[in-house]
Amino acid sequence: MKKYTWKICMVFALVLFCLFGQKERVMAYSDALDEIEDYEIKIKPASDGSLYMTYHIAWKVLDDESEGALTWVKIGIPNEYVEDVRPLSDSVKSAKYKSYDGEDYVRVDLDREYYAGEVVDIDFSIHQHHMYETAGQWRTYNFTPGWFDEIEVDHLAVYWNQKGVDSVPYQAVEDGDDYLWETSLFPGERYSVTVDYPADFFESEDDAVTSARAKTDVVLIALLIGVPVLVCVLALIFRARVAGKDHYTKDRGMGGIYTSTHHTGGHGGGGGCACACACACAGGGRAGCARKDFYGTRLETLKVRQAILNYEKNSCQEK
Repeated sequence: MKKYTWKICMVFALVLFCLFGQKERVMAYSDALDEIEDYEIKIKPASDGSLYMTYHIAWKVLDDESEGALTWVKIGIPNEYVEDVRPLSDSVKSAKYKSYDGEDYVRVDLDREYYAGEVVDIDFSIHQHHMYETAGQWRTYNFTPGWFDEIEVDHLAVYWNQKGVDSVPYQAVEDGDDYLWETSLFPGERYSVTVDYPADFFESEDDAVTSARAKTDVVLIALLIGVPVLVCVLALIFRARVAGKDHYTKDRGMGGIYTSTHHTGGHGGGGGCACACACACAGGGRAGCARKDFYGTRLETLKVRQAILNYEKNSCQEK
C-alpha cells in the first residue's frame, strides 16, 4: 500500500509541476519585448578552414512601450577574430563588430524604428576565424549560434556546406549542398552542432592574428586622445582668427571683439542613440532606446561654438 501511495504522490507532484511550471513560463513569455520567428545561419568553410557565415533573422517586435521602438540589435558571434562584416538587406543600415562586457557581437543598426506587430528581416554576413580544433588527422568544428536570454526563437536552422565533410553530422539531414539542423529555442536555450573534416582537406591553417576587438580598441584610444586635442586646436585657431580682426564699421560704435550675442531657441531631436539599455544577454538581444541618450551623444556643434565664445568673453573681461 505504501508503495502505491508513494507512486501516486510522485505522479501528482509531476502533474502540479507541469501545470504551474508551464503557467509561469507562459507568463514570462507574455512579458517578452520580441520574438524571433526565423533564425538561419549558412556556413561555408574557406580553404584555410575559416568560415564564411551568412545570417538571416526575422525579428518580430512585441512591445514598443517598455523599451521604446526597436532601433538596433546585437547578435552573438563565436569570437573576436572576425572580418568583412557586411549588411545584406535594406533594413540593415549598418552592421559592425562590437564588444560588450567582454563578449563578441555584431551590432546591427536598423534603417528605421520598428513598432509592435512589425517584423524586420535582418541579413548580414561575416568571415569568422579560429573555429576549429585539430586532433591528429582531423579538424573538428563545434559551433553554438548566438542565443537570446530573453527571446524565444520559433525556428533555428543551421546550414553547413557538405563538401569535404567526413560523414553525416549528428542529427543533421541533407538539404541540397548542405547539411541542415533545425530546432526551436526557449529564451536562454543554446544549441550546438559538430562537424568533422580530414585535416588534409584544407590547403592551409587558419592563422589570422588580428582581432576585431584590437582594431576597435585602437580606434577608441585614438578618439579618446584625438578628440580633446582637436577641440583644443580648433579653439586656438578660432581665437587667433577672432583676435586678429577688429570688426569695426562706421555704423557700429566699437569693434566686434568686444561684442557678444545670445540666441534662445529649441533644437531638433538627434537621430543617433548610444545606448546602454540592451538586455544583459550573453548571446544577443535588442535595444529600443530612440527616446534615450545615455552618453550625451546629441551634442550639437552650436553648443561647442557657444562654449568657445563664452571662453573668449571671459578672457576679454579679465583683461
